[in-house]
Amino acid sequence: MKKLLVLFCLIGLFVTGCGSTDEPLARIAQTEGKVDARAEGSLDFVAAKIDMQLKHQGAVRTDKESTAALEDMARKGSIKIAPDSYYEVRAGVTMGFHGSGKAVFDVNKQQTEIQIETPHGNTAVLGTKFGQLVSSDSFELWVEEGTVEFTARDGSKQKVTGSQKLLWQVQQGPLPQPVNFNLLESEDFFGSKNESFKFNTR
Repeated sequence: MKKLLVLFCLIGLFVTGCGSTDEPLARIAQTEGKVDARAEGSLDFVAAKIDMQLKHQGAVRTDKESTAALEDMARKGSIKIAPDSYYEVRAGVTMGFHGSGKAVFDVNKQQTEIQIETPHGNTAVLGTKFGQLVSSDSFELWVEEGTVEFTARDGSKQKVTGSQKLLWQVQQGPLPQPVNFNLLESEDFFGSKNESFKFNTR
């Protein structure tokens, strides 16, 4: 009987991954300007507040001149959300859904792969610092540290390593090869290391 109970517990852990739908998954650590948030999927958006906790399908959306920073409590990472962007936290192997705009992720080393969903495909990581820029017809993936694998909706895949970027015009063809970026481009996208929260709004 004990073995059966342990087996059910392990199966439950495998299915749910990091965090459950009832547990807080992220905390709003910082906001600048007009930022709206919902604590979970069934609730309406309200004005975001520092230390507001987000459960499964809780989300943050920023205005055209506002930014936000989240602490990922389930995985001990951080997400910085640029102006005019939308990000939704998720439980399980999917860390979140990046619906639009720009976000920079700093994910601590994980024992198992986690994913960030986008309208154009999924980004898989074990632990890295990277950023994404998402629109209805384009996708950019910039990797500062580590290795990230992006899988498009058609199943095609591309690995992107540190100091590389993937720039894809979705309607114009298959996934391109990643290319290197230089220090000036890195600071343009990620911001200066001395101004870690200030985004370039490109």
